Amino acid sequence: MGLSDYHRDELRHILANKRLTPLFQPIVRLSDGKNLGFEALIRGPSNSALHSPGNLFKTAISYNLLEPLELLCRELSINAFAKAGAEGLLFLNVNPLLLLTSDHPSGLTKKMIEAAGLAPEQIVIELSEQFQVEDTELFINAVKHYREFGFKIAIDDLGSGFSGLRLWSELQPDIVKIDRYFIDQLHQDPIKKAFVKNIIEIAKDTGSSIIAEGIETSEELQMCRELGAEYGQGYLLGRPHSEFQDSPMALAPLLQSNPLKLNQALDPVITLTPAVAMSTLAVDVAELFANDRNLNCIAVVDNQQFPVGVVSRSVLNEKFSHTFGRALYQRKAISYCMEKVPLLVEKTMSIDDVSSLISEDADDAGLHFLVTDNERYYGFGSVRKVLKQISENKVFFARYTNPLTLLPGNVPLNLHIDTLLQQNKMFSVAYIDIDFFKPYNDIYGYSKGDLVIELLAKIIQAEVPPGEAFIYHIGGDDFIVVFSAASKLEVLARIQASFNERIQYYYSSEHLTAGGCSAVDRLGQPLFYPLISLSIGLVEPDPQLCSSQHDVSELASSAKREAKKISGSSIFHSRRRGPVQLCQHQSGT
Repeated sequence: MGLSDYHRDELRHILANKRLTPLFQPIVRLSDGKNLGFEALIRGPSNSALHSPGNLFKTAISYNLLEPLELLCRELSINAFAKAGAEGLLFLNVNPLLLLTSDHPSGLTKKMIEAAGLAPEQIVIELSEQFQVEDTELFINAVKHYREFGFKIAIDDLGSGFSGLRLWSELQPDIVKIDRYFIDQLHQDPIKKAFVKNIIEIAKDTGSSIIAEGIETSEELQMCRELGAEYGQGYLLGRPHSEFQDSPMALAPLLQSNPLKLNQALDPVITLTPAVAMSTLAVDVAELFANDRNLNCIAVVDNQQFPVGVVSRSVLNEKFSHTFGRALYQRKAISYCMEKVPLLVEKTMSIDDVSSLISEDADDAGLHFLVTDNERYYGFGSVRKVLKQISENKVFFARYTNPLTLLPGNVPLNLHIDTLLQQNKMFSVAYIDIDFFKPYNDIYGYSKGDLVIELLAKIIQAEVPPGEAFIYHIGGDDFIVVFSAASKLEVLARIQASFNERIQYYYSSEHLTAGGCSAVDRLGQPLFYPLISLSIGLVEPDPQLCSSQHDVSELASSAKREAKKISGSSIFHSRRRGPVQLCQHQSGT
């Protein structure tokens, strides 16, 4: 038997016995990390030459078995999705060529959906641009038929073929998935960035949602977010798995806004260069350049000091260098030689905000931007210095990130709190600590102990509303949540409830029945320890009473100690809002 005959018989055996395994990769909303749904992928038997989807489908096409293979993939994926009770949308890959065969108009996929107890609105039909359809009219009618059933339509691999924009225009899909080629190293490739930016703009204009495929690095993730992509998919956000898994815990810190953004003033990147009036002679401006070799650009302002343009050394020299150029321009006002005003920003903006503007207008950003104070000229800003500062911030956070949970640690936390105090902002701090963690770690081992810490981090990240708080892992089993508004007692209660429920799976049945476990204390004496629980101290520091993060730290630690005095899981909401000495003085004690 030849190799090709073996592959044919192997495929027939797989189809007859339904020996395929569906895997599911999460598709994530980039604003907060919540799952939109899962894309169903397929694998052959692990010990088979047809294990990989590439070999599997290539063989099916060779022996005209693509249709039964795809229908089996759909059946298994739909049933697994329904059986697991997974939330969100199920994305099913469909070869466009098969829309022209038996499944249209018989509605086999709809029957599978109904048999599994699912609604058509939960299903997204993915049509890959890689497969070219010659009978466009028949194809569009087939897609229309799917839509009438209630299915959503997505174009997959946009940009991998040659008819993507036409397909988009004619199908008017609900969702467009950008091919991973454009996402790979997106942050380093201005051409790819331009393509993705335009695709996203078209999507917004046509009402389609965008999914960026193949996100594998934090840089690619951040660039997709900056360009406005709604959703993402890729190994960074979650690998294909037989179970329906949430996005990895590592994603939350990447999506968490940067608390340092509150205090990044523009001053370090501004040069206070004098401006010239529109009526200033070009020859006088040339003299300014000649007298200061470090001066490369000068702002041009009107009578009210509003910026109207800029003149650069290179442009002025170029005009003067032409034949009769100096004679033509030197006695004219500089307004004849100036260029348009580059990016204009107010001095009150943060470096992060300016960085976003530069990213949005990268083609015209140049090397400088003009800074205004109440719309009047203030100075020149350096694009290079802004990018350097942003890069240093990323290094800073990477240096102080907890390696187990990838959450920021003590140094970013302290800087964040000092910033809030300086700005006289109201906030609250929750100090979350695991009770009886050390004996658990001693009995079950540090590896199991790490899993408990990761569990708590994942629960905190799932329960804390996006944009309302910052989460810090300050070491060991201690976590801090800084809420930007009023205290969130209900959020903390949900964290406790979820942790108490799920921690039971980290104990043996013997210890669960006993309600705890025995360990040896520091004196060598056996001691019984209850099951792990959570103690949470909650405080609302008063910026008028707390002068630094040290005061807030003492306040939160004191509340946590009070919580630990209470048996079992507890939340202690402290009424004290400042250092002990000040509070005693104010109360007259």
